[in-house]
Amino acid sequence: MNLGIIGAGATGLTAAWDAVRAGHQVTVLEAAGELGGLAASLEVGGVPLERYYHHIFRSDKAMIALIGELGLGDALRFHRTTTGIYRGGELIDFSTPFDMLRFPGFSPLDAVRFAGSSALLKAVRDGGRRYNDVTALAWLRRYAGRRATAAIWEPLLRGKFGDRAEEVSMAWLWARVHCRTFELGYVDGGFERVYAALRDGVQEYGGKVEFGKAVRRIRQEGDTPVVSCADGSTYRFDHLIVTTPQPAFAEAAGLPADSAVRRNQYLGATCFVLELDRSAIPYYWLNINEPDFPFLAVVEHTRMIDPAVYGGRHVLYVGTYVEREDWRFTTEPGELLHAFLPYLRRINPEFEMSWIKDWHFSKAGFAQPVVTPRYRELIPAHETPMSRVTLATMAQIHPQDRGQNYAVEMARRVTASLGLR
Repeated sequence: MNLGIIGAGATGLTAAWDAVRAGHQVTVLEAAGELGGLAASLEVGGVPLERYYHHIFRSDKAMIALIGELGLGDALRFHRTTTGIYRGGELIDFSTPFDMLRFPGFSPLDAVRFAGSSALLKAVRDGGRRYNDVTALAWLRRYAGRRATAAIWEPLLRGKFGDRAEEVSMAWLWARVHCRTFELGYVDGGFERVYAALRDGVQEYGGKVEFGKAVRRIRQEGDTPVVSCADGSTYRFDHLIVTTPQPAFAEAAGLPADSAVRRNQYLGATCFVLELDRSAIPYYWLNINEPDFPFLAVVEHTRMIDPAVYGGRHVLYVGTYVEREDWRFTTEPGELLHAFLPYLRRINPEFEMSWIKDWHFSKAGFAQPVVTPRYRELIPAHETPMSRVTLATMAQIHPQDRGQNYAVEMARRVTASLGLR
C-alpha cells in the first residue's frame, strides 16, 4: 500500500514506523520544519529540549515499549521530582502525601476528605465510564470537601480551563489522578532522540518524511486520497492517515459546519523557555493557585535534569492554556515576557531580568481539548466521510488526556485496524 500520513508528531511517526516495517510505502508530510508536533524541540546549550514541558510516567507502557523498541531503553531514566503550590503569597510543599495532609488551613477533617477522595480516584478502575456524566468541581466539592476543592482543585481547573472550568468532566480529572505516578521519566538528550530514531527508521525502510508541507486541501478522487500542499506539491495515496487537529482537517477537507469533526473545542497554549544563570524555584513543578496570575504553571526542568547538561543553564518553563483570542496568545512575545516578570517576582522576590540569559517562546492554537460531560459522545470515529482517509488526533483520546503515551497507543490501534502492522 502507498500510505500517506499528515503530521510528524508521535502519532504520525509511530504509524509510519509500524507501516513501513510491514512492507508498505510511506510518506509523512509535516508542515513545520521539525519533528515531534507538540513535543518538538529547540536547543539549549546545544542539547535538544522540548518547547513545552514533557515527561512520561512509569504507567506509560506504550511509550516505554516504543523507546525500548528503538534501542533507547538505556537512555530512559526515572526521577523522583518535587512539587509545590504557590498560594496566598507562599510556596507550599506538595510532593508527598504527608505534605498534602498538612496543607495550610486544612482542618483534620479537610485533610482526611482530601486524602480519601484522592485514594478513591486511584482505586477506581472504570472512572472514564463512572464519572463521565459528572462535572469535576461538583464531584470534588462533595467528596474532597469544599475547602480542599477551593484551595487546591478549583484554582488548577480555572487556571487551565478558565470560564469552562465548571463544565469539565470528572472523567478527565480521574484519568489524570488514576493513571499517573510519582516518578517521572525522561530520555537523556530529550525526547527529540525518540522522534529522530523514528524518522531514521522510517527512512531506512524506504519511507519518506518531508518537511514544509503545509496541507491546504484533502479530497478523494474515486478511491484515491489526494493531498494538495501550500508549496504547490500534490500527493496521491492508496490511504491517508491524518493526525493534525480536527479543525485543521475539517478545513482542509471542506467538511460542513455540522460535521462531527468540527464539534470538539480546543484551548491554545503558550510557553516560555527561560535560560537562567541560577535556579528560580525550589521545585520541579510549581502549580499557581492564584487567580490573578496570567500563567498556570512554572516548571524548572533542571530540578529533574542536571543544569550541566545544558551548559550550566537553569531551564524554567512558564506556561498556560488560553483561548486563541486571549491577550496572552496574541501579544508579542517580548512584551508578554515583560508582563509576566512581576508575577515571577511574586514567586521569587529576588528574580531579575538579568537572570535570563536567553529565552524562547512557543504557542499552539489547538493544544488542549475542553473535556465536558458530553465530550465522549462528540468524539468522531477514526473513519471519516472519505472512505480512504482515517483521522487519528489527540482529541479522540478519552478519558486519558493528550500525551505521548496515548498518541503512540492510538497510532498502533489505528495501524492494526487498517491491517498496516
